[in-house]
Amino acid sequence: MESSDLRIFRIVAQEQSISKAALKMGYVQSNVTLRIQKLEKELGQSLFERSNKGITITEAGQQLWSYADQIVDLLDEATRMLKAKSPSYQLQLGATPTVAASRLPQWLLAYYEENRDVEVSIQTLGQIELMNQVIDQKLDGAFISSQYHHQDIQSVFEYNEQLVIVSANHIQTESELLQQRLIVNTFPDCPYRRYLEEWYHTKSKSHSIQQPPRVIEVDTVEAIIRAVTEGLGISLLPERIVHSYSQLHSHILPISLQQARIQFVISKRNTPSTTLSSFINLLINSEHE
Repeated sequence: MESSDLRIFRIVAQEQSISKAALKMGYVQSNVTLRIQKLEKELGQSLFERSNKGITITEAGQQLWSYADQIVDLLDEATRMLKAKSPSYQLQLGATPTVAASRLPQWLLAYYEENRDVEVSIQTLGQIELMNQVIDQKLDGAFISSQYHHQDIQSVFEYNEQLVIVSANHIQTESELLQQRLIVNTFPDCPYRRYLEEWYHTKSKSHSIQQPPRVIEVDTVEAIIRAVTEGLGISLLPERIVHSYSQLHSHILPISLQQARIQFVISKRNTPSTTLSSFINLLINSEHE
């Protein structure tokens, strides 16, 4: 006797109709009939009396119904209890919106392939807030610029992000770039925003431009790209993001601004968990592939 057969029998008993039970369960009526007949054959008892008016549960059926309720309820309770006690692995990471849209997706894809039981959450915040959340152990780790240091955090992985200025395709020259608005994210401590503002201040002096830059702040990398492609201004992004957009034109930066050094930091207070250690190892190994 299978538990699935008892579940079907119980619905038929409740509905007092094979057709209604089949409809409720989303089964074909003939399949329900066969399962009831299978039960009756196993038990050697008729569970329902058939007539032109429908079905009526027999005395044997009433007895089985009582047991079926207990068995199915116990099975459901056991399932709930075991699921509640099953280990839940979590990895809480932080990154700026640009890092989250650049390198992080490929690392997470590789991580999920080896750690399917881990739930990963990503917080996109400013760098100082990310660092503070790692210090307070609200995040397992975060990607921040290498310029940030604190006695309670340690860098376990670093990489260089190649940067370019991006504009709409019709903007080609440096003087045209300097006439555009700067499209940046809303975090003042974002390294990509800082590099773009530094580039503008340096180049505006050489072009004898006196006025400060006009700035448009948006929340996401997707919004930055959309604004740039629509000709609202220029921005600075990782080169790996720009390759996917034919509507964007890339402009080479001075050598001092061509790369951003990004580090992955964790708290010094605790030994890294298994899930975090696995992610760190993936990051390190990815640079050797």
